[in-house]
Amino acid sequence: MILLTTSHRPTRRVRSLCNDLARSIPGLTRVNRGKMSLLGVAERTIEMGAEKFIIVDRWKGGPGRIRFFKVIDEFFREVPPRLYISGVKLRREFGSPRSLVKESFSSLFLEESRTDDLDIERFRTEISEFLEVPVAKLGSKSSNYRAYMRIAKGVDCWAYISFFILPDKVEVGPRIRISHVVWDV
Repeated sequence: MILLTTSHRPTRRVRSLCNDLARSIPGLTRVNRGKMSLLGVAERTIEMGAEKFIIVDRWKGGPGRIRFFKVIDEFFREVPPRLYISGVKLRREFGSPRSLVKESFSSLFLEESRTDDLDIERFRTEISEFLEVPVAKLGSKSSNYRAYMRIAKGVDCWAYISFFILPDKVEVGPRIRISHVVWDV
């Protein structure tokens, strides 16, 4: 289990992104942060029996940054990568039926696709390990899953993270546009 929360004073869009992520990635549990400090979030993570937590920070009214943390022996530390977001398209903005917007995926894999960009490959590996999501190719093995996540190099940004439903391979969101990634955290 991984705890998912927001920065202090989140906007509606930040809360909606967290809700969409919690529905899209199995094992994420969304918790309202309130006035909890980072130490409080780490303590809450331990109370829930988890070892990791994610914080979605706001920037200029929208989601601006995603940070990943691990709790080890009652201490916590941020682990790379730190994602800076340049835009988000939420599930409700894809025009899908309401039942699909509110659906939680019970199984998910990360789509394997080779690129020449080593940074994208490293990013895909780190995200897969942190979220504990297997990497697989679309095909016969993917029939056991309800949805998949795609990380692809962007045209107008560094990369995209998108979520698709199976067997139709229709994008249902959220789609996160990443402007850049910081590895030295």
